[in-house]
Amino acid sequence: MNIIFRVLRRSLPLIVKERMTRVLIWILGVIAYGTLGFHFIEGQPWTVSLYWTFVTIGTVGYGDYSPETTLGMFFTISLIVLGIGSFAIAIEAIVDFLLTRQQMRVMGLINVEKSRHVVICGWTESTMECIKEIGKENEIFVIDEDEAVRQKALKNKVNFVQGDPTRIRDLEKANVKGAKAIIVDMGSDSKSIHCILGIRKIDQNVRIIAEAERYENIEQLKLAGATQVISPFVISGRLMYKSIDDGYEAMFVQDVLAEHTSREMKEVMVTENSYFAGKSVLEADIHERTGIILVGIGDSGNLAIDPSRDYIIQPGNILLGIGKPEEFEKLENECMGINKTK
Repeated sequence: MNIIFRVLRRSLPLIVKERMTRVLIWILGVIAYGTLGFHFIEGQPWTVSLYWTFVTIGTVGYGDYSPETTLGMFFTISLIVLGIGSFAIAIEAIVDFLLTRQQMRVMGLINVEKSRHVVICGWTESTMECIKEIGKENEIFVIDEDEAVRQKALKNKVNFVQGDPTRIRDLEKANVKGAKAIIVDMGSDSKSIHCILGIRKIDQNVRIIAEAERYENIEQLKLAGATQVISPFVISGRLMYKSIDDGYEAMFVQDVLAEHTSREMKEVMVTENSYFAGKSVLEADIHERTGIILVGIGDSGNLAIDPSRDYIIQPGNILLGIGKPEEFEKLENECMGINKTK
């Protein structure tokens, strides 16, 4: 009990300083004033007095109750004046609060309270493409201290948090601890490593995807705590090399991964109720049942590319496949146990 009193004594002055709190206290005071007045001046029951107070403040005027004494009439006039004034103040406070919050959101001066969101540390061409792919599936918060990045983030209709991604207190503003995943793309491997170390100090388990500027720094980024490291320059360089002759490999990657012209590559998790759970790749016959071409199975961070026909599919496995959107819908239904295929 003493702890509660100490917390209240410390927190109450700060709460009362908030304008919305003061407005709420004022409105409750007006309601109490009206209820007490009607009860003691007009002799009405407490319930009727409370009802009459709300009707009077709201200027509804049902006509089912009216003051019977001269003092009660003057009291009602005072309550109407107070009520109209209170509602005017409350509306002004609410509008001011919303406008201020919107302004703070635009300026990036917010503390993120959401969870299962995606945090992007830094801004490059890669992160812009990533934002387009994420779409509306997850809410995105970009954290950076560059004004140009803020404008680009808002232009791409994502949230912005003003701060340095290499500082722990600014990472906490973006609520990295509650994030679904964090993308680190600082434009410099040394800054990315610094950022990852800060994130890992806050949360040891959150998924971190980092972009490596140089191939030789991939291992260092992993040692810093990155869950997965991607090196676009290495990938693009090798695809350009593969394009020297016919270029079909590069065409395949471009079509499936980038453009989704006719097929796309996706991951789907196998649940306990899935038809595939406990069956071998041969028995599951995924292509026959869904049309999806199985290219790999993920298990606890390890990927089995082109798994053998004897590979047993377990609940929790991730099926990596290539196919059309309608084929993936069939695969998702099968993986969730919603069997719609014959």
